[in-house]
Amino acid sequence: MPIKLYWGENEFLINRAIQQLLQTVLDKQWVSFNYTEYSLESKETIYQAFSDLITAPVGSGGRLVHLPNSYLLGVCSEEILLQLERILPNIPETNVLLITSTNKPDGRNKSVKLLLEYGEAREFALIPQWQTEALTHQVRALALEIGVTLTSDGCKQLVESTGNNTRLLWNELEKLSIYASGVPVNAEIAASLVNNGASNNLLLANAIRLGNVSEALEILENLIRSNEPALRIVCTLVTMFRTWLVVKLMIASGCKNDGEIAKAAELKNPKRLYFLRQEITSLSLSRLKNALKVLLELELMLKSGNDEKLALQTQIIQLCNTII
Repeated sequence: MPIKLYWGENEFLINRAIQQLLQTVLDKQWVSFNYTEYSLESKETIYQAFSDLITAPVGSGGRLVHLPNSYLLGVCSEEILLQLERILPNIPETNVLLITSTNKPDGRNKSVKLLLEYGEAREFALIPQWQTEALTHQVRALALEIGVTLTSDGCKQLVESTGNNTRLLWNELEKLSIYASGVPVNAEIAASLVNNGASNNLLLANAIRLGNVSEALEILENLIRSNEPALRIVCTLVTMFRTWLVVKLMIASGCKNDGEIAKAAELKNPKRLYFLRQEITSLSLSRLKNALKVLLELELMLKSGNDEKLALQTQIIQLCNTII
């Protein structure tokens, strides 16, 4: 099929798929002649992309035209739609148009309907943080690809440390492959070499949501030991609590449209709503608002030069008591 639509939040897997497509379509010796990417679109560049798409490749191999985040996935002018209708049936078999996007293409748009008549769409989604079985499978699959042997506790440690960040996971596995040199990687080795800040920040937010003081303080201690910046910890917590609050507000207002709720909460993947609804079931609007006030007070304390560890500990204890 001459049209490929790659979309989703997993940038790492999208980039891998792009590289695989390049290898499939293009001849290495003729890449500079037959591969074009138009990152900044205008009417002129769109027409140039259309022209490239119906032009036979130079030398051997095929031709690939790449449009990242193209407005062809949005609402297009009638002029652009007419051009699409004209060129799509006439694309040479050797040529491919690749469009990549973080967001799901809106199938209601005429341009998207046209593109899908001549192509296919593939989603590259991030695995939700709470789907530990799927995350474990991903860790083992990529470890096998790189050649890293993991013990059961080593695999668990990597899941906890990297979460659903596939690029981070790949980078850490490459680091482990150099260090381990064929030796099975256990939890101790993984913990000593792998940066676990991003994932632990989310675990901290979840522990606070459940009002679990001891777990929250333990996770905080791990973050401090790994030199996670205090303001980054606060920023992650503010983002998570703000998301919970917005979703709760939208639902309380009677909104039943997932698209509208996702847009208000600035969610790139509306599928997260299913799990966010479950997370906020036991949380009240007033407590979420109070929790955000505590977090803003914490941010002010840190920026005012207070002892970071003490400020984090006292405010997180207050958060746990505020939220339940």
